[in-house]
Amino acid sequence: MKKPYIYTSLLLLFFVFGLISCEDVSDNVIPHRAAPVLGVFNQTYNADSTILSVQATFYELDKSGIMDHTVGIDSIPVANLPVAVYINENISLGALTTDANGEVFFEKELSALSGASVLEWAGTYQDTPFRIRQGFAK
Repeated sequence: MKKPYIYTSLLLLFFVFGLISCEDVSDNVIPHRAAPVLGVFNQTYNADSTILSVQATFYELDKSGIMDHTVGIDSIPVANLPVAVYINENISLGALTTDANGEVFFEKELSALSGASVLEWAGTYQDTPFRIRQGFAK
C-alpha cells in the first residue's frame, strides 16, 4: 500500500527539482539581427580551377510595398558600400567597394584560402554592421 505514495512523492520531488533548477540563460545568447543588405553571390573558377572568382551584388530591400501584391518587395542596389572579405572569421582577404550597380568582383587563388570553404562579407550599412557567410565548393 505504501508503494503508490512513494511513486507520487518521487514524482513530486522530481517536479520540484525541475522547477527550482531552471534559470534564465538569456544573457548567454548572442543577439542576432537580420543583415541590412541582401548579398547575392555568383562564383566561378578559371579553367584549371586554381582561382576562385566571386561576383557579389548587394541590395537594400524596400519593404514598403509588402502588403500590396502588385508592388511587393523591391531590391535596390547599394552603391559605394565598403565590404571586407574574411575567412575563418578573422583572416582578412581584402576590402572592396561596390560600384553603381551594387556589385563587387573578388578573385583569389585557392591556395591562399587556407582550406576554408566559407567566405564572410562584412561591412556596415545605415549604421548597422553585417556579416554574410557565403559557402563555396572547391
